[in-house]
Amino acid sequence: RRSSLFSGNQGSESSTCSSERARYEKQLRAEIKEWNDLLRSKYQQLRQMQSKVCSVDQSLLTEEQRRYLADGPSVDKFISETTEFDQAIEQYIEHKTHLLDWKAVIVQEATALVHAKLHSLVLDELGSASQKQLLQDS
Repeated sequence: RRSSLFSGNQGSESSTCSSERARYEKQLRAEIKEWNDLLRSKYQQLRQMQSKVCSVDQSLLTEEQRRYLADGPSVDKFISETTEFDQAIEQYIEHKTHLLDWKAVIVQEATALVHAKLHSLVLDELGSASQKQLLQDS
């Protein structure tokens, strides 16, 4: 038995696939938004921390503790590295969002092309079937 273009299973599989894809894209966009919100809030918190001045009463520390603090990493350096990392992550997420938007457009265009090709094939098949019937009738 030949498979038909009018088979009901193909349409349901296509709609299921497209609904799954749409649900996945929606979930992915929500996750990206959550990450963006998290990064922005952390960035704001870091900015607020930078503006605060924190000092340690050195008179309470032993000589060994003072040397340890003098040789250790500075908070300013740590915050500047964190800020640079946050900015790089934010740029990456924005770039990834643009790529996902482009992908969605490409998928939409490809789907439209497939539908147009299927429509053309159906019309050709119907046209050839009607010509065969005309030849048989005459």
